[in-house]
Amino acid sequence: MKQKRSIKKLIQKGLNSLIKLHTKTSSWTAQMLGPTVFNYGTREKNWNVSTTELLLFPEGSLGKELGVFLNQYKLEPLAGAEYHDVQHVLLDYSISFKDEVALQFFLHGNGKKSIASISTFIGAWFLLPTQWKYLKDSYERGKKCKDISTLNLKILLYQNLNQVKNVLFKEVLY
Repeated sequence: MKQKRSIKKLIQKGLNSLIKLHTKTSSWTAQMLGPTVFNYGTREKNWNVSTTELLLFPEGSLGKELGVFLNQYKLEPLAGAEYHDVQHVLLDYSISFKDEVALQFFLHGNGKKSIASISTFIGAWFLLPTQWKYLKDSYERGKKCKDISTLNLKILLYQNLNQVKNVLFKEVLY
């Protein structure tokens, strides 16, 4: 009996190590590919705004919260990908690898069928097998949210974050 428990512990320890290695490898791959996707895969114009400038926005505004978010991670907006940074704040996703993938699932559910969302959608089933429920929930959440592709996220920086979220996720009553 004692030997069975030690074998189970050894197997569990090995599985945990594999999951950690897998997560680190996946995160490293995403960090290598991410800038390429944003530098060559976007048509968005640079907003020319820094984290310091965002922190000067009014309290409670999306812009201020974006500044706080970026400052928390010691980041500056990535030129041409500012809309992506806003999506993290607006949709409540961190910058962890799991949440980067979940954000793509959300966007795919919300109707965005880009190379990034489709390849992430396919690859995640292999890269994050322990997160399938979370990813599916993100996809379903994206389906329930109003279409964010039509929003001018730069203009929304001045709006109250909670009010914008309420509009996006408000259930339609019939």
